[in-house]
Amino acid sequence: MSITVLKAGLQTSLQGAPFTGHRHLGMPAAGAADCLSLALANYLVGKPSGEIALEITLTDAIFQVNAPCSIAVVGGATYVRINGKDRRQHQTVTLIAGDKIHIGPSRPGCRTYLAISADIEADRLLGGQSTYLAAGLGGYHGRALETEDVLAFALGSKTIELDRTTPDSLRPHFSNDHVLRITPGPEAGALDKGILDDLCRKPYTLGARANRMGMALEGEALLARESSNMPSAAVFPGTIQLPPDGQPYILGPDAQTTGGYPRIAQIIRADRHLIGQLSAGSRIQFVKTTTERATEIHQEKLSLLSSWLGQIKLW
Repeated sequence: MSITVLKAGLQTSLQGAPFTGHRHLGMPAAGAADCLSLALANYLVGKPSGEIALEITLTDAIFQVNAPCSIAVVGGATYVRINGKDRRQHQTVTLIAGDKIHIGPSRPGCRTYLAISADIEADRLLGGQSTYLAAGLGGYHGRALETEDVLAFALGSKTIELDRTTPDSLRPHFSNDHVLRITPGPEAGALDKGILDDLCRKPYTLGARANRMGMALEGEALLARESSNMPSAAVFPGTIQLPPDGQPYILGPDAQTTGGYPRIAQIIRADRHLIGQLSAGSRIQFVKTTTERATEIHQEKLSLLSSWLGQIKLW
């Protein structure tokens, strides 16, 4: 019982819930870059929101299942084909041994998630199974998948017969234009009281320097009156730092646990899953909000999603 990688694509890895409670050891969060798409895919095959699935980045990928199972695909993929026939995202699909899954490139968007009803065997680390690629830990031998890899299904895996389709109102919309809400970072006021206004004044474009660790933006440089160097301090996914060149830098799920550039803003938790769908050329408009309103937005989003997904976390 397994699934074989026939075409791995640019970067396909096993990702699920992040590693939590280990930042004091220098262990980043890692985990799915777009936790909402992961949760939606997992629900369609009867799994909890944070279970590991295949995270497929930018290019197409092809797989073959070697045992009966159910799958679901959610994300930016331009198409999903089973044995050459088009199938829709956001619905449970039942497969038999030998069926081939072809997942198209993500346009717009950056990542697509393939959830499988069977439990995938993966390395376990610090209570989780996600892949931290930079250190070669977790997932499938700590690395991105390669063509001809075979992912074994755990013994005793049970496939529940389901027929689910995500409601239209809960399906994420993928675009090259993004609005990301932010709250002030610890150094925002110390550098320049108007720096957040400057950050939000005009859209930025995501440049070519982008991966799971972080993303460099291109646009109007932010000029701070004070030095842009500081002692290293805690940073998190969604932290926006200001390097000396004045071009903001968004930290992703695999970002380090500390950094020495000023933390001018933090993308709110309710919007953080959108980071996983940013790709080169994406246009980003930042919008200021308060920490109190950010908490309200997060609770409102969880309430909406729980009507379909049940208990869910957005990280």
